[in-house]
Amino acid sequence: MLACPACAGSSASGGAAAEPGSPAAIEAPAAHDANLAGARCKGGPGAPCACRQKNGDLAETQPPDADHKRFEIRLGAIGGGATLDSPTLGHFTAGADETCYYIDVLPATTQQVTFTARAATKEGGIAPELDLAEYGPKGPWWYDILSVRCSGSEGRCNRDAADAWSVEAKTRKRGRIEPCGSTVISHLHWDTSGGVGDRELGMFRDFTVDFTMDVKRYATEFHPGATECVPK
Repeated sequence: MLACPACAGSSASGGAAAEPGSPAAIEAPAAHDANLAGARCKGGPGAPCACRQKNGDLAETQPPDADHKRFEIRLGAIGGGATLDSPTLGHFTAGADETCYYIDVLPATTQQVTFTARAATKEGGIAPELDLAEYGPKGPWWYDILSVRCSGSEGRCNRDAADAWSVEAKTRKRGRIEPCGSTVISHLHWDTSGGVGDRELGMFRDFTVDFTMDVKRYATEFHPGATECVPK
């Protein structure tokens, strides 16, 4: 179900990359054209939300209503900044530090999403970070859906690290990390405009991941890791 067209396309080609242009302008952390949801998002319109502590901080004190499912977006990019864009979900930004947003999404809908990390300096490289999780009110639980990491040469993203992440991602059933979640990730691929020096081994100056997020109608029922969710 997962594909990596970039691995066979432009981002897999050898040869020297073009010289980078001016450093990317890093947007201040904020959400635009997005409906932030829940008690963790109280900083004002578009302001980043308070990040959930992954160990023990499970319950949403203001959970989604019966007609929506809640998702957690964590993004950042060491060495620069990151954006997550969707025509239906909105535009979310972060700098080098991890930034969190919480949104409610209608079940039985499909979202097109693009995650982009850009270096802030000409030859600094980038280490992209994106995590998506789905809330399971029955537990309550959180289901890890997607994680994007690319850390190779000097802790920054390069061709080898991008390929390794892509290979691992293609092993997941229905594209998601946690099989008990109800969201399917598909059409996943990465690309880059190039990097410093040799494109095969040099650090990328940017890293983009496109994917489709299909939010299923059925409610989550089992705890993360439950054997009932593993395809027989």
